[in-house]
Amino acid sequence: MIQKSILWASFMYFFLFSCESLTSEQKAELDRGREVYLTHCVSCHGDKGDGMGGAYPTLIKPEILEAHTARSVTLIKQGSGFEAGMKPIDLTNQEIVEVVNYIQNTWGNKAPFLTEKQIQDIL
Repeated sequence: MIQKSILWASFMYFFLFSCESLTSEQKAELDRGREVYLTHCVSCHGDKGDGMGGAYPTLIKPEILEAHTARSVTLIKQGSGFEAGMKPIDLTNQEIVEVVNYIQNTWGNKAPFLTEKQIQDIL
């Protein structure tokens, strides 16, 4: 019985951590996305993505995840359209992929990685 429990626990440990692992390409993309974020986003959304007291929204919530990817991409590229809102950011499609993947897979957020083709389809 104890051997079964140890075997089961080992399997679950392996399964959980193998599902969480990122490829070296994904890790590199998150690093590049972090650099884009630190250059263009951190001043409003904070270094932990938690926003700035109601003036700038948190990026740690379900609205940021894949259900609202198109909205996030559009906001980055075109801005919010409001005078006091988010302004357009001049990024390449690849930089948008990297920063959106960074936001959607950091601070406890989890979403499938986007491709440049998906970004092009949104725009």
